[in-house]
Amino acid sequence: MTEEQMKDVFETYGYAEMYGRFQTPLYVTGLLDEVEEEVLEDFFDNIELTPAVFFDEFRFWFQYFSTAQRYR
Repeated sequence: MTEEQMKDVFETYGYAEMYGRFQTPLYVTGLLDEVEEEVLEDFFDNIELTPAVFFDEFRFWFQYFSTAQRYR
């Protein structure tokens, strides 16, 4: 997924501020580089995060969710 796609999905789900904080860690870790937009959208549809969530918490829950989706 491109940075623009990531930004759009975060903003669509009301997480624009979170994207601003996570933009660099997302780039450095490449967490969403090989992820389809729909997976991030499904994540936000099913997981509710507080605005103050740390990047490590986000990464844990995203990886947990995406792994669980593969085994459905």
